[in-house]
Amino acid sequence: MMTNIQHILSKKAMVVLVMALLVTGTSCKKFLDTTAEGVQTNEKFFKTQAQLNAALNSSYAVLTSSALYGNHMLGRMGLDADQGFSTNASDLNDVGGYNVQADDTKVLAFWKALYLGINQANLVLENINKPVMDEVSRAKIKGEALFLRGYYHYLLVSNFGSVPVVLTSAINTTELFPARTQIAQVYQQILSDMTAAADLVDDIQTLNYAGKVTKSAAWGILARVCLQMAGQPLNDASKYADAMTWAKKVIDATAGHSLNPSYEQIFINYAQDKYDIKESIWEVEFWSDGGSTNGSNAGLVGINNGIRQTADANIGYAAGYVHPTKALYDSYEEQDQRRDWNIASFYYSGYPAEKISWPSTAVFQRNEGKFRREYETVTPKQNGRSPQNFPLLRFSDVLLMYAEAVNQVNNGPTVEVINYVNQIRKRSIILTNTSKLRAIIVNNGGKSYATAPLVIISGGGGTGAKATANVSAGQVTSITITDAGSGYTSVPSISFFGSGTGAAATATIYTGEETNLLPAQTANEVVFLVAVKQERNRELAFELLRKADLIRWGEFTTQMQIVLNTLPSNSGVTEIEAARKYFSAVEARDVLWPIPLQERRLNSKLTQNLGW
Repeated sequence: MMTNIQHILSKKAMVVLVMALLVTGTSCKKFLDTTAEGVQTNEKFFKTQAQLNAALNSSYAVLTSSALYGNHMLGRMGLDADQGFSTNASDLNDVGGYNVQADDTKVLAFWKALYLGINQANLVLENINKPVMDEVSRAKIKGEALFLRGYYHYLLVSNFGSVPVVLTSAINTTELFPARTQIAQVYQQILSDMTAAADLVDDIQTLNYAGKVTKSAAWGILARVCLQMAGQPLNDASKYADAMTWAKKVIDATAGHSLNPSYEQIFINYAQDKYDIKESIWEVEFWSDGGSTNGSNAGLVGINNGIRQTADANIGYAAGYVHPTKALYDSYEEQDQRRDWNIASFYYSGYPAEKISWPSTAVFQRNEGKFRREYETVTPKQNGRSPQNFPLLRFSDVLLMYAEAVNQVNNGPTVEVINYVNQIRKRSIILTNTSKLRAIIVNNGGKSYATAPLVIISGGGGTGAKATANVSAGQVTSITITDAGSGYTSVPSISFFGSGTGAAATATIYTGEETNLLPAQTANEVVFLVAVKQERNRELAFELLRKADLIRWGEFTTQMQIVLNTLPSNSGVTEIEAARKYFSAVEARDVLWPIPLQERRLNSKLTQNLGW
């Protein structure tokens, strides 16, 4: 958008309340509460701290716009890569189905929105010293504006390659038609902005919510940026050490970040506007249903990317555009509860809606299940709007980034990072097994058992476990668990009641160690990197990070082709045919989007990306 700044805003009649329109139309619950004071020009604005905050809030509001996390990015722009695909017919004919052209409207809207956000941040930075206010508050506003400017440039460079770096607002620029900046220079500016921001913004525990930029958010996103720089296309291996440093600052932060014990609860919290700053470090905030009762700041989280449901308003309408690939489904171990949360194991039927389990053979037909409208508490539930927040940075992501960076820097994993990956696995894989009996091992078969004795399970803090004994030649030979029970915090005692004597057995319970990476997965740098990649895929599925990960690893086109090659032929299944259209459209050029045609017509300095 700002690549033709004159086209967007006149220098002499710059209307700063473009941002006020954003503030009143898409403000965020905790901090975007400034109302428009009328249309004002730059000369009359920025006289008070409230006006400075209004400009900052308008930059934040870009995150909630339809062009970004408010709609298009939610499964409709191909960012899930090999994890999933859209069955929306219009999406399959544009960027959402890799049938993107230089005049793609979603790509253009994305570009424009980000440069609008950059312009609003620049306005804040140019006027930061005008209001009379306390210097601590001034520094925080400056830090947030710097970070947002850096983040928006990051979204641009990671999706378009070299882009114009814009450090001056439209009203003050002397360069109306900027040329593209080399990728390395764009990243250097991003690092500069974000590093400066990290020293100025609040600690997350001071705010106690995750809707604004904090030190933890800045450090964590800096780690992400550095990992992107370490991979393709820059391949600057020195950035692994920087990524390691930034991620470790989050891990060691006084906020005491930690994993939520329940993977599902993370996303239920997003649906119910509950903050968990230990796990969720930065999130895009939506807070209403889009109706007149609760305001207008709502998005489409759980609608685009939820479980399809059109009949029961109590559950909430969901178009259910996003479907998983079998490759993602098969990447989960059978006992990994993340699978059936991220990929819904059921569909809704009728009114009132009933949950019907999918057969094991139906995978492509399932929906993404990560963001579930049934847990929303804001009512009435509107068909076209949702109050769910969307994660931008979670602590598990930070741990995995740290593990990847340490592995690269040290030419292999350390005990510390192996433990971090195991913590993530333990949190998710054993939730269906933990606190239950795992096995009962016979230590002594005893004698004279004419019939199978009763197996008595006692103690251990749990209840409900049941087992039967198997007898041969008068001895107890084995124990079959018929109910694993629940709530066992220690090993229960096993005794027998029957005709014989002397039988003895020992129980074991699930402890979580069963989920640890195998020695073969931690033996060296190569195999551990594979393990980390697999965990990122499983843990962060459908959080819009997959395409960028595959690109920096140099695996994007390969992985997309692998999925295409495994699709059943002539399936007759609507979803599989949509997947075939989606994956067969992918080309090498799709690592980047085209520079929007409209912008190139307005600015002749904008060259086009290769292949477009």
